[in-house]
Amino acid sequence: MLEEFRFLLEKSLTNKTDRYWLDQIGFEINDENDLCIVVSSDFIKSSIEKKVYSKIKSVYQAEYNNKADCVFIVDKNFQTINVHEKLNTENTAVETTKDVVDENTYDLSFFDELFVGSCNNLAITAAKNVVVSPGKRFNPLFVYGKPGVGKTHLLKTIESSSKSSFYIDSESFLESYISGIKNSDIDNFKKRIRSVDILLVDDIQFFVGKKGVSEELFHTINYFLNNSKSVVLASDQKPQDLNGFPDRLVSRVLNGLVTDIEKPDTKIFSEVLKKSNVEFGGLLFSKNDLETLLSLDFQSFREINGVVNNLIINKQTGVSNNKYISELVSMYSNNKIMELTPEFILKYCSEVYQVDEKLVLSKNRSELVSNARHLFIYLMRKHTEYSLNQIGLYAGNRSHSTVLSSIKKVESSNLFKKEVNIFNNKLENDSAKFVGV
Repeated sequence: MLEEFRFLLEKSLTNKTDRYWLDQIGFEINDENDLCIVVSSDFIKSSIEKKVYSKIKSVYQAEYNNKADCVFIVDKNFQTINVHEKLNTENTAVETTKDVVDENTYDLSFFDELFVGSCNNLAITAAKNVVVSPGKRFNPLFVYGKPGVGKTHLLKTIESSSKSSFYIDSESFLESYISGIKNSDIDNFKKRIRSVDILLVDDIQFFVGKKGVSEELFHTINYFLNNSKSVVLASDQKPQDLNGFPDRLVSRVLNGLVTDIEKPDTKIFSEVLKKSNVEFGGLLFSKNDLETLLSLDFQSFREINGVVNNLIINKQTGVSNNKYISELVSMYSNNKIMELTPEFILKYCSEVYQVDEKLVLSKNRSELVSNARHLFIYLMRKHTEYSLNQIGLYAGNRSHSTVLSSIKKVESSNLFKKEVNIFNNKLENDSAKFVGV
């Protein structure tokens, strides 16, 4: 029964990372017919609870007992399954079988879904090399560019293309590292991220100022280099601009390949629009509309996707796209399109309280500076997708609890609420001018 359950569960997990966690679990059934989830440490238990617990419970209840419970058992003697070691040890005596396994470790067809142009051709070419021959060339591969240009999408494509890869964003890396330290279980964290041929770490600019995790990243990169494995890093800043990173970490990165992804070029924008038009039966816009749209200067895929989504929804609701396109032309010709970035919010808050932006991010605790900082943190939480940890890093390397405290202060103060309403009204009145609201 348990073998059948594991098979059904694995079949229901489409994410490769989730399947990795399944390999860290043992299953038992107790006298009450509840499912016992056996793990080797509190760190793994915590990770399982966040990643796949709900799926485990739903599959077990649906297939076997809809009233059953799922409970954890932490057994430090439990031996986890390491799929990658298993692949490397099975059938080693049969050379032909090993060759077959090697030939099927990657699938480059996922790259066919990417739009390629002069803005990203080098990064995509390097990424393909990493997938085909991990650890051979471009190691580490460092990709940088402004938000929305496709860095994360490229890393996710690499993960999909390689059967021995692991993607992790900066927040998850940091949380797992801290959890491993607190629970004296850091070895499990290291084993988790080092068990693959290609490690992909996103948004590493958020590690700036975090000495411990920066050191761990440095040692992880060394491990991959020494074991002929690949590391791919993504950031919104070039390595030389990551002030606060250990010099040896920057040096190690510069020893590989550093390449940027620029804003989407006209060729890519044209391909995106034409593909969307074909998918909509050729009725999304006219030839003249296409030429007009291609004359606009978009800075990111997010802007482009926003335009395409608006074109589609207008068509579906019977609203003419002519007016929308005319408004776009007017806004872009007057340089009024603005992206709701941390930098924009920081500048706004510093102007409201008439304090320097650097002071807002400093340790200064004067009333005006603190108020500007509280408002900045609150608006970041309210109007961006950044996590509390990421906001803390942006706000001068402040802790999770400090960020929560600032948010509560704003929510409980009428004076702050007034400033929040002014900002919200600004966005509402000028909503067409902002990307990412």
